[in-house]
Amino acid sequence: MNSGCPEPVPLYGTWSDNFGDTISFFNDGTFNARIKGNGTIRNYEGNYSILLNSLTFVCTSETLNITTEWDIRGNMLYLDWPQDNSTASHLTLYKISN
Repeated sequence: MNSGCPEPVPLYGTWSDNFGDTISFFNDGTFNARIKGNGTIRNYEGNYSILLNSLTFVCTSETLNITTEWDIRGNMLYLDWPQDNSTASHLTLYKISN
């Protein structure tokens, strides 16, 4: 039976690691992130979308679009986040809140 309510996305909530990286996904399709890379911490915000195992971030805080594969295993989220010089950080984030 279809209740008309959208199915919750498993990404909803806040994910973090021990290095200071944090990404929060909200049910309105927005996100905010705090990512450490190359000795600095940068803040991002914007919209995200999901198509199968592809996750796209469209940052409104700066001109940056990121498309990455993602996977959730248990309470761990795996994805890549680009850094300067076309390298990427491999993030393993733990679910810390809904």
